[in-house]
Amino acid sequence: MKLFGTDGIRGKFNETPITHDDLVKIGYAFAKVIFGEDKGKIFISNDGRESASIIESALSIGITLQGSEVCQIGLYTTPGLSIYLNTITRTSELYAGIQITASHNPYYDNGVKFFDKNGFKINSKMEGLIEDIYNKFNIEINNNNKNISHEDNLDSYNQHYISYINDYFNSKMSEVKIPERKFNILIDCANGAASKIINRLFKDSFINLIPINDKPSGQNINHDCGATNTNMLEKFIIDFNNINANSFDYDKTRKPKELKIDLGAALDGDGDRIIFISPFGKKINGDDVLFILALFHKKFNEKVDSVVGTQMTNYGIQDLYKKHNIKFTETHVGDKHVLKEMIKSNSSFGGESSGHILIQVLNGLYIGDGIITLINLLEVLFKQDKNIDQLKKEIISIPSKLLNIKVNNKKKFLEDEINIKLFSDLERMLGPDGRILLRPSGTENLIRLLLEHKDSEKIEILSQHFYDNINKHTLT
Repeated sequence: MKLFGTDGIRGKFNETPITHDDLVKIGYAFAKVIFGEDKGKIFISNDGRESASIIESALSIGITLQGSEVCQIGLYTTPGLSIYLNTITRTSELYAGIQITASHNPYYDNGVKFFDKNGFKINSKMEGLIEDIYNKFNIEINNNNKNISHEDNLDSYNQHYISYINDYFNSKMSEVKIPERKFNILIDCANGAASKIINRLFKDSFINLIPINDKPSGQNINHDCGATNTNMLEKFIIDFNNINANSFDYDKTRKPKELKIDLGAALDGDGDRIIFISPFGKKINGDDVLFILALFHKKFNEKVDSVVGTQMTNYGIQDLYKKHNIKFTETHVGDKHVLKEMIKSNSSFGGESSGHILIQVLNGLYIGDGIITLINLLEVLFKQDKNIDQLKKEIISIPSKLLNIKVNNKKKFLEDEINIKLFSDLERMLGPDGRILLRPSGTENLIRLLLEHKDSEKIEILSQHFYDNINKHTLT
């Protein structure tokens, strides 16, 4: 059985492979692959879904069957776990990590992401080895808790991440001219892993973080909020700032409102991706952010002349990379593919349209962390003395639309004769001024259809043609 998708293992809770017995086997297989015949210690954290404790227990049983120790941390972000592992690698002990999360998926889904002792996600080879052991597993399962410890001092892990982030922020802002007033950021925590620590970041600085959707209940993660649904955040910012009012853009001749939102930011459930909203309510996605960062560092750091994106990267932005003599490398969707190409091409920045941006930080770590992406964007804004609306205007992207189609079976949907003919018709209708990209989701029972065309009205016509002619029997 194939377990892994584009980012770890994911599925509906209590359905294969996210069942108790499957997860015991997965925990055992991971410990066996990462430690071999040795015994190590695996840290497990989660993003707050109600199924986390059951999954944590099953994984722990599997790990202890291999002979290794488990430390259950609790609510913690995915990048927080990665950073923690990376900063304790100076010791001689054998460590690894598992994050229980379904990222941006709804609460009834869950999954696992795996990290080695250096805080890097495991590679495709290791994924294959885990699947092999999982499929051959024939060991009797015993509920043995002797090597499992529940971490009572979660705050020590939180403080580790907070200190790391604040130190990183201070290093990036060391040459920034401090603004005359607080810079207000409305940040949507998606009722996820970052909810309990967000108000402890950037303390005593000129940044004022205002958290919303920071009350995780186990069932409200990503629900009508976060990086995958920014509608509420956009509307609130537009209404609060008053779209007709002057926007604070560092022009001292214009008087800003007494209190206004200078930037909106939306995390996903486990904190590794982020989407930004301007004071005028405009969305700045991952493609935009990656280009903004790459262009800034191209101007101020000659060593940064390459960037890694995916098949989903907007073609208009790909043309901008060519115009500015920045090498753009396209890879498959999924941060493991982006990371592999970043290392190969020695790129400091890579990412996806979804807002998952990988940045090389301290100790050689490549990290996908929404907060670290935010800090890098703030560095650009303040060092160039520009606001996000000004930077967004410099980006010329081709109009696009991403359709997420719920299907019964991804393979059958793609091989259906009616659907194949429809996709062919869409490509013909697009002509030379657009493109179509069709791919199965690696984490959900969805087919993703990306339509791009110079004429936005054409995209709407194509979207309607798709929905009118698709084989409805292949849909959920």
